[in-house]
Amino acid sequence: MPLSTQSQDDEEHYVLVASLDNARNLSNILKITMSPSQPYFRLSTFGNSGNAHYDYSKDSDMMELFQCTMTQTNRYKMSLLKPSTKALALSCKVSVRTDNRGLLSQQYLVRNDDGQICFLEFYCCPDEEVEEE
Repeated sequence: MPLSTQSQDDEEHYVLVASLDNARNLSNILKITMSPSQPYFRLSTFGNSGNAHYDYSKDSDMMELFQCTMTQTNRYKMSLLKPSTKALALSCKVSVRTDNRGLLSQQYLVRNDDGQICFLEFYCCPDEEVEEE
């Protein structure tokens, strides 16, 4: 069952489309720093405790679908991403997308106690760097 209900034409304006078949894999990978020779998708964290980078190649076992048309770098405030972590823990499939402006879309497939499937979506705008005049 496809995670996204959008048509292929709707996806053309996204710079990155990635789909994971198991959200727990992403969680486990974030706990250990696999380094493929050519990173295609990188998650990075920066803070007072240090920096960490997690690289995923497009042919990784974790990637079900990977579409990327250009290199893009975006920053997001952790305080804005934190509400989505509960959905990540409950999900069995995750879709991550960004558009050319950096708008981050996270879509989680979750099965409730009755076995019914529901989708949770979170959107986050990138952190804008303010230029000093």
